[in-house]
Amino acid sequence: MDAISYPSKFVIPQGVFTVGKTRFKWYNLAKDPENISSGDVSNARICIENSEENFQDKEDSGFVILHRCNENYLLLVCTWQSENELWESVYYDGSGKFEIWDRKGIHIPTYCVWEMDIVYHESKAWKKFLGTDRQEDSKQQYLKDFFEGEV
Repeated sequence: MDAISYPSKFVIPQGVFTVGKTRFKWYNLAKDPENISSGDVSNARICIENSEENFQDKEDSGFVILHRCNENYLLLVCTWQSENELWESVYYDGSGKFEIWDRKGIHIPTYCVWEMDIVYHESKAWKKFLGTDRQEDSKQQYLKDFFEGEV
């Protein structure tokens, strides 16, 4: 029996996005990342800047995944809160602007197969950071360590 191939997507890092005191590593994820428009990125950034989490006043690090799913997006905003647990807020652009995905329920989705490689890379990079002196030089090393490629 021949194996059925599941379609690939591609991850392109977009540098560090700073909101107040919080620094995010930004990833675009799509079948064709060129289809992620600068307007859509701008809308996602505005969403994060104005979010209820108030990243403006938190000194934190994390990462963002802007995942294009056909014609829509999921926006995964993840922070470490300076510890060993990953915290996440999820937004979607169902109404034409990004809004919180209210995921009430006991057993809910987390990461899809395409997002998992980014999360795995970030987990390893953050664990490496936790084993350092956690000073600014070490934070910069974490912020420079990006994943890129086919997932």
